[in-house]
Amino acid sequence: MYSFDERKKSHTVQSRVRRLLDLTVPNFADQLQSERLEERYNRTLPALLCAWENDQPVTDSCVYVVTKDVASEGVGILLQQPFRADKVMLAFWLDHTEAREPWFFVGVGRNLRKIGAGFFTMGVQLTDFVGSGCFGNRAPLAPLMKQLLPPAATPV
Repeated sequence: MYSFDERKKSHTVQSRVRRLLDLTVPNFADQLQSERLEERYNRTLPALLCAWENDQPVTDSCVYVVTKDVASEGVGILLQQPFRADKVMLAFWLDHTEAREPWFFVGVGRNLRKIGAGFFTMGVQLTDFVGSGCFGNRAPLAPLMKQLLPPAATPV
């Protein structure tokens, strides 16, 4: 069944992810080659990953991750330990003019895979953009979010 609300959520996620891509520089010039339906863009960005339950982040489950690629509705991430949750929240803070506050996305973790040397990869299918800034149920994440900023960009 077609849902205008789901379509709006998808469009919001896509526009914010596109902005993340526009605000950052790829790790290498060549676009990743694959037979996937969506184009993937190679970007290395720090992010905060948390379990998402009852429409809020589970703060004691949060870990820092690094993105390896970004698509319009998903992100590939590198982790230092396995992470299992039905729904997840993925947060970014770029500190660019267009992203002065952290951005928070909700999604579903897919394909957790061990790749060696204690590292894992996981895909996150983004389903919703849940806001910017550390307000409401995201307020407890404020100290964790500051760690995502480069040292020169850390607010005083």
